[in-house]
Order: sequence, then structure tokens, then C-alpha cells
Amino acid sequence: MTRSRRLAEVALTGAMALTCALPITPAQAADTPAQAADTPAQAADTPVGTVRLATEKRVEITYTWAGASGFQYRPTSGSSTTWVDYPDVEPPAHTGPDDLATGTDVVNARSGSTVTQRHRSTDATATVTIPSGQTYAAAVGWSVLTQDATGALHVLRAAADGTTTDLPVTDFPAGARPTAYVTGGSVRRLAIVHTLDGKRSVGLVDLTDGTFRTYVTDVAEDSEAVFNDRWLVSDWKSIRIDAEPGTQPARVAGLPGRLKAVVGDQVLASDPDFAQGGTPLALSSRSLVTGAASTVLSPSFGGIGPTLDGGALATAGPSGLDWNVHRITPTQDGGIATEKVAQLRPYSIGVQGLALAGGELFVYGETTGVGYRYSSFQLDAMGRPTGQQTPRSPALSGSTCLPGDAACPQLEVMGDGRVSYLWTNADGQESVLNLGLDTTTIRNEPTDGDAAGRIPGGSGRYVLYNGGSGTQRVVDFPTGTTDGTTVLTRPRTAAAVWGQVMWTPGTTQGSVAGTHLKSGQTVGTVATGAPCTPTDIQAVNT
Repeated sequence: MTRSRRLAEVALTGAMALTCALPITPAQAADTPAQAADTPAQAADTPVGTVRLATEKRVEITYTWAGASGFQYRPTSGSSTTWVDYPDVEPPAHTGPDDLATGTDVVNARSGSTVTQRHRSTDATATVTIPSGQTYAAAVGWSVLTQDATGALHVLRAAADGTTTDLPVTDFPAGARPTAYVTGGSVRRLAIVHTLDGKRSVGLVDLTDGTFRTYVTDVAEDSEAVFNDRWLVSDWKSIRIDAEPGTQPARVAGLPGRLKAVVGDQVLASDPDFAQGGTPLALSSRSLVTGAASTVLSPSFGGIGPTLDGGALATAGPSGLDWNVHRITPTQDGGIATEKVAQLRPYSIGVQGLALAGGELFVYGETTGVGYRYSSFQLDAMGRPTGQQTPRSPALSGSTCLPGDAACPQLEVMGDGRVSYLWTNADGQESVLNLGLDTTTIRNEPTDGDAAGRIPGGSGRYVLYNGGSGTQRVVDFPTGTTDGTTVLTRPRTAAAVWGQVMWTPGTTQGSVAGTHLKSGQTVGTVATGAPCTPTDIQAVNT
């Protein structure tokens, strides 16, 4: 098989590669250092493709902006941001701050007392100047919310002549203290969490006319507030935006997790504070009209939030290797639809081992959040990667390597989708392990306390092991079994295995003999004509 180490070898006629221990004669070396310097260096091969080993841990992200044409996000543990445009979406045209609906495509950026507003799809801009004596509170769409020294709130917008209009907020409770400003699935409204007489309440300011209304009172300290242009939900209490004054909010039956968004008539929740081990974290929904609950995406967590046009975004996928952002929108029948709009690039991780066989590149490395694992990449006839990284083992403990062992970990791809490798316990004793057909099974065969060994080769179900004690073993890993079996023990010599045949030095100098591992019969002898006994053998087919 193709190996994870390079051999200085002599290519022979036929399919056998053989190495002899020969002295170097003066004719084989450069006569002087100058002559050696004049020898042209061998040109490096041009790579036919690259692969990138990635962590399977799912990336958690935060949306810095999410509107009608796309969104911007950054990893929770990072600072760089990425813009994503929705596929096949016609964004709203730019008609200026007088049309609040077009604000679903507006990005706000504040610098001191100036807020620059940019309509993403047209690049048209407007500028809001915060008057002296007012402080910035929040911005959404074409509107900027401020507070003056008396505690009064104002809605600012850019005017056509370049000035800033100032719309005072009315009906905000006298003496109330804002504690949080929340943007949600609307550019016409903004939520204000406030306290009054020791009670915490949530209301919405209508950015069209500046009127404020409290909708939910006596909310818990750690409760969320989510809303769109139809519903406000806070502390698991919901109320229609257009409900008559005095209407009491209705209790929402609990969903696993915390409130994330309202899409149409559906409230979304995820990221529970407590979850049983092994339970996938899902994005769930409940209809605020019928009370019916359903699972929207699973597994899903760590990147869920509303969009300015009344939808939502959520991360979901089987692992960090296939972890995607989904756009969630309302449907005509009161439900919701999901669409994958972006794949999140996983973090790269280090590579501790490589091996190649059967058109498949195996990689051994530590993947964040999982531990060590074998993964593989399919290659085409030219050696180019043709697919995604595929996990090929369960999570593993790191290999124990002896001091100075540059070849650790030992691994050998078997050509049938499996890989074998050496495992060393804390006492330095080795076992030959075999895996790769699924992501749950590890087959094991101890070496009876041997150590400091090597795997010189393997093929299919058979693995060669050269122990540091001088003993050579052939381990059989039949398909469908849970353990391996040592089928041959002999003094260590050069050897190679292909299929069910083991090739070793023959009885005459320079010859190589093949022995069938099941029958023990000699199946052929190759006379290489080499004037030595081989010290290394590689076999391909016959």
C-alpha cells in the first residue's frame, strides 16, 4: 500500500519494490563539495490539489446585521466579519427615510454624534445628526432612537434637505427608566425594556408616529423580548400588536430553551440552559394562534436571531463540517419555511498523520470539541480531492508516542476503507487497532506486551506488525468482528502483504517468496537478480 513514509528503493521489472543494504562506492558520490553544489536539485512536483483538515465542533456566530438582502456575521470567539447575500432575492428599492419599509435593507453605523445609513442594495446613503444634549440609544432601519437629559425619548430621521427631523416619543410612562433597547423583526417598531416602581415591563415604540405602548408587565429579570409587526412575546407571554388597550397577554406553553424570534405567527426558541447529555439542541416553534409545537431545525444552536424583514436566521447541521445558516420565513398557511443560505467555514486543525490508498486520503488529527479522529478525503484519478472531509472513526484519545519517535503515530490504510494504527498504553505496550468502516467500531489486537514497534504494511484484513522485540506478527481483522486475531508469529524480516499473500525473502539470495496466509502454501517466487537479501519489500497485486 502507499505508505506514510518514503523509502529509498530500487524499482524492479514487475510490481515488486525491493530495497537492499548496499555500500556506497566512491563512484556513487560527488568527488568534491563543488561538484555536489553543481548538481541540479530535483524540481518539486506541482500539487494536483489540496485538502484542509477541519474541526467538527460547530462554530457559534453572532449576527451584526440581518436584513432583507442578506446578513453579516462574526464567530462568537473572533472579531472578523463576513457578509452573505441571499440567493435569488429581490431586495426592496430605495425610496428614502420617508418609507420605513425600505429600511429592512439599511445598515446603520455610528461615529460620535453622526449615524450613517446605507441602503445595501443601492448604496444610497443618509446621515442622521444627533442634536446636542441627546445621547444615542439604538438604531433600526431609517430610524435612530435617542434620549435627552430629561429622560425623554426622540426618534430621529434624515430629511431630504440633509437636516435631521426630531420626533418626540409620547406616552412613555413618567418616571420609567429604560434598561434595554431591543431590535427585532421590524423596522417600524423598537422594543424598550423599562423599570417603574420596581417592576420590569416591555413595550414598543411606533417609529412612524413616535407613540409608545407597554404590552407586558411584571416580566422576569432574565427574560427575552422578541417581536415582529404582529406579535410581542416576553417572559413567555404573547400579545398581538394591534390588540385593544387593556388586553392582557396570553401565556405561551413553554418550549425547550430561550426565546429567539417571532416569524409570522410562530415563536422560535432554542439554546436551553440545561440539556441531557447526547440530546441534540434543536430550534423549536409554537404557533401563537393554534398552540401547535414543532421542531424547525436540529441540531441547531449558537447563531439564531430575527431579521429586519420579519424572518429569522438559524445555524444547523450534523457537525461543523456541514454547519449552515438557514433563513426562516413565514408561509401563507401560518407556518414557516427554511432555506439554507450559507455554509459556515470550520476552523482548521493540525495534522498528526497521513496515509493514502484506494483513492482515499486518510488524515489523523485533533478536532476541537471531539478529540482525536481519523477523517478521509476521496480523490479522483488524478489525485485531486473530490469531496468533503468525512469522519471515519469515533473520537479517540491521543496516541502515546515514545520520546524521539518521529514516525508516531503509526498508521496504514488498508485499501478497503479501513485504516490500522498502533496504540501504546501508559506502560509502553502496543496494540494494533483497526477502524474506518463506521464511526463507532474499533477492533483491537494486543501484541502480548511488545513495544517500540512499526507497521510496515497491510492490505484488506491483514496487518503486518514488526515488534521491537524482533518478533513479526500478521494480524487478521475479518469484517463483522469486534477484535483482531494474530494468525502468524515469526522472526522479523522484510515483508509485505497484498490481499491474502505475504511476501518475504526467499531461500536464495535476491528472491522473494509469496505465502498464502490462510493455507500456508507458497504461491510463487520472484527471482529479482539482486545480489543481496532484501531489507524492505513492497507489494502491489502479484
